[in-house]
Amino acid sequence: MEADILVRRWIADVIGRRSDLVAIAMRQRAKFEGWLKFELAAYAQLKGAAEVTVEAATDDSSGSRRDLTFYYRGEKCNVELKTCNTNWRMPGVLDRTRPITKNVAGIIEDARKLQKCVGHGVVAACIFPVERGDRRWKEYLKRIGEEAGVHLSEKGHTTRVPLDIDDHCSADVVVVSFLTAKAGLA
Repeated sequence: MEADILVRRWIADVIGRRSDLVAIAMRQRAKFEGWLKFELAAYAQLKGAAEVTVEAATDDSSGSRRDLTFYYRGEKCNVELKTCNTNWRMPGVLDRTRPITKNVAGIIEDARKLQKCVGHGVVAACIFPVERGDRRWKEYLKRIGEEAGVHLSEKGHTTRVPLDIDDHCSADVVVVSFLTAKAGLA
């Protein structure tokens, strides 16, 4: 299984297992990247990943860090995570202005940073909250793919995780993941 698919499945599992916590973030449009980083690290270890490191130094002299690195079946995986809160009005979610275009720019920047990494470069993002049936997020998926130099498709690169955000409303987290262009093998 490709590293990006593996990471996407793990993130969807973590979100599904902690839907109560993620629902709080969704109602407030609050980012949960820091929490997700550690939950994903713990889940990766549980699933057999080795040398799991959060905020690992890069292999270059830039002094930058990867959100998560690990080895799985002998192959190194470098993961950059983003949580993108939308600004679309929907029931059960506070009306707050959130700059989704800046969030998308951050995903593209992460993809570019990972192009020179040793091992698999995986970009993973959670777009939230997304009302059931809403397709607006697909325009951002297209932009990310075009600017990162990767063909992205809904079927091949996303998983929708449905969550109840209160007793009367639900919304989805769209988990996106992809391998960066020109990522080398370990």
